[in-house]
Amino acid sequence: MSTLLKFFKPETAEESPLTIRFLDEKYTYKELKKRHPSVSEKIDKFELSFTIYKAIDDERIRQIFRRLQLGVRLNSGELLKTRTGTIRDFIYKEIGDNGPFFRNTNLSERRFSRQFTLAQICLNSFAKAESDGKFVRARLQDIEDFFESNHDLNNKDENLVRIEKVLKEIDNAFNKNAFIISSRAVAVTAYLFVEELFVNQMVNLIAEFSKFYVKLLNEIKNNMDLLSKYNKPRNSIVMEEFQKYILQASVEGYSIKRRHDFLTKAFEYYRTPKTKGQIIGSK
Repeated sequence: MSTLLKFFKPETAEESPLTIRFLDEKYTYKELKKRHPSVSEKIDKFELSFTIYKAIDDERIRQIFRRLQLGVRLNSGELLKTRTGTIRDFIYKEIGDNGPFFRNTNLSERRFSRQFTLAQICLNSFAKAESDGKFVRARLQDIEDFFESNHDLNNKDENLVRIEKVLKEIDNAFNKNAFIISSRAVAVTAYLFVEELFVNQMVNLIAEFSKFYVKLLNEIKNNMDLLSKYNKPRNSIVMEEFQKYILQASVEGYSIKRRHDFLTKAFEYYRTPKTKGQIIGSK
């Protein structure tokens, strides 16, 4: 506030009043108002947002100060945490940072990355549960709209109950092997495939799927290592039909669907007696 006051109402004796840069020129507030009145008027009418912390410790104050000094913006997970409602509470309070499945992954624990991943999962889980169920885009704005449209949802809603059950199933199946999952898109796709098995009463296949998925991710890792050394990947099918949609436009509905369709085909290949235990395209 003192900085703003020094700009708008500098002391009379101030030798170097605060300035802003506009069109490659520096202006004090008085100069800006005279030379560019329309711009100064917009500044005058700009509404500031304030947050009041009722209780805050020194470490939190230092963190806020550092971010203000460095100009670090809130990320998607932090922005979602500022919202209210049933979905927000389910993600940030009931499941949290160390909920089933997520606690064993290698997804970052910083700045609510895991919670944002769960938000993407919830959005698509709800969408798939509808009569014309299909995968949908999961950008921040889409998730914010989803939070708002379900703001007063019953916290015992069948979709939330299902999601919690599936998270426990996938947690039991992957256990510590989930550490290989370090990408949001990889986590979202794993969950959505397991949920489909769950909904179709094929829970008995979840443990086998977890082994398949870990093997698939290792296959991708080996091929990515080859690419990093400027060598041709050995498994072009996996790289073109799955990994491509992890790296490019991963939150778009069509990317989520293509990854899901690939898993359907690849998991069937893995389970077929003739190719039992093999990753499609491997040599």
